[in-house]
Amino acid sequence: MRTALQASSHVLPSRCVQMAHSMPFCSIRRTKTVAVRAGAQPNGPRMTVKIARRAQQQKIEPNIDAVTANLQTLERTSREPSPAEFGQNAFTSWWDALPARYRVVVACAASFVICNMDKVNMSVAIIPMAMDFGWSPSVSGIVQSSFFYGYMLCQLPGGIMSSRFGGRKVLPAGVALWSLATMGVPLLASTIPGLCFSRAAVGLGEAVAPSAATDMVARCVPAHERSRAVSFIFGGLHVGSILGLLAAPPLISNFGWEMVFFSFGALGLVWCLWFEQQLSALAKQQPEVAASLVGNMTAPSSPEEDAGHSGGHGGVIDASSPIPWRAFLRSRAVQALMYTHFCNNWFHYTMLAWLPTYFTDTLSVDLMHAAQTALLPPLAGIAASAAAGPLADTLISKGLPLSTVRKLAQCTAFLVPSALLLAACHPYVVDSTVLTVAAITASLGISSFSLAGLYCTHQDMSPKYASAMLGLTNTIGAVPGILGVATVGLLFDATSSWELALFVPSAAFMITGAAAYTLYGRNDPTDFDNLDNSPFAWEQRLPRLPWAAKKEE
Repeated sequence: MRTALQASSHVLPSRCVQMAHSMPFCSIRRTKTVAVRAGAQPNGPRMTVKIARRAQQQKIEPNIDAVTANLQTLERTSREPSPAEFGQNAFTSWWDALPARYRVVVACAASFVICNMDKVNMSVAIIPMAMDFGWSPSVSGIVQSSFFYGYMLCQLPGGIMSSRFGGRKVLPAGVALWSLATMGVPLLASTIPGLCFSRAAVGLGEAVAPSAATDMVARCVPAHERSRAVSFIFGGLHVGSILGLLAAPPLISNFGWEMVFFSFGALGLVWCLWFEQQLSALAKQQPEVAASLVGNMTAPSSPEEDAGHSGGHGGVIDASSPIPWRAFLRSRAVQALMYTHFCNNWFHYTMLAWLPTYFTDTLSVDLMHAAQTALLPPLAGIAASAAAGPLADTLISKGLPLSTVRKLAQCTAFLVPSALLLAACHPYVVDSTVLTVAAITASLGISSFSLAGLYCTHQDMSPKYASAMLGLTNTIGAVPGILGVATVGLLFDATSSWELALFVPSAAFMITGAAAYTLYGRNDPTDFDNLDNSPFAWEQRLPRLPWAAKKEE
């Protein structure tokens, strides 16, 4: 018996052998010894000992079978996990160890990845669609710009809903809306009005995402971590562009352009289910963080603000309080922020919509290679986003004034790309494919420094109204999606020059935007509740609406 057990120890884990020694075999030996000693009398016959031994040997056989069965069970249950199981367990442990606010930030970033996948899919699919339906560049520009009608229309309502109900409720509703609308694009693509309607519905859903994410950041992320949080979330847009540009060409080649919209839309619905699951788990694990994402909650502040130097920065996010829209519009800083947002989005929206077509036309490459070349700017954007947020937070922690850091970041995001775009218009660069692609890639990458400038300013000025203010500025920022994208197509039809149609207008807007943000922008805490929110003079000359008069009575 001992030999068999020793032999089994060479093939079984040591833990199994150790546990086996505590099982029936060891008890058998003890029982045998006791029985022998009990049966053997001092001067008694040896037969008593033999009988006891024989009786114990008859009991050993079934116990050996029990030991073998238990050892086999232990061997099965103590096997090493497979690589897939090990990776899943490691990710689950990492995810559960993350602070709650970081999990919220990651979830928001994942929605932004899907957001840009559903935005960039049309810039790739428009090429085969234009061939199938015989569209000119002007018609293609109108189709692509239809997204921004819905996007602009829902900016203010998105900001209001995020302030009233919390971004935690608004964001999944927006993702579900734009995902269903994306899946409806192939079903309505046979007519221009139907296609424009479906793309406008995509824009309606995506319009609430920035305000909803900004609201959640303002609620659960302290001020000294916001640059990194905002950079990480909005950096998801670059990742979405990369994934969309990578996935769309093979899907189109193998299954047709319709599959791009069906598959991308389904991915958004999967995110909605996952997000609700994560927030439900968060409510059980850390209910105080989950509660901060809805209803009234004091915005988290930096250590300096906790010490009493907030100066109105922060406050209570009250879902029932009126939003001081007129105070926003009267503020010179908010006006500068609106124009800065307009200039930033003119550059990004026009490049996002027309870059694959530009590469196809100027580089004489097919759809696959054009999309692969268009991957370079988002990759550069990810690198710049990863550097911009931590760099800004480091400068702030070292004592550099907040306003100085934001303006340095925004001027970097505007002036360096402007110089690169103007350089791309020079004949020497135009004649070189490598230099042209390098200039475009660097310009779009460096422009991501706006994440440490423009996109943090709303929360710097007022976390209480950050989502509503972003809705206001993003409404103006959505105008280039309508005017800019269509204007590029019209200018190219008129001039046949991509430099004049695509590069020069973007450079001009960014130069003037940098000047406006530097001269009139501010990042100091602003208490908009104590500013003038009275009606404008032109409002008094407007006809009174029946329901407004009834409300006053």
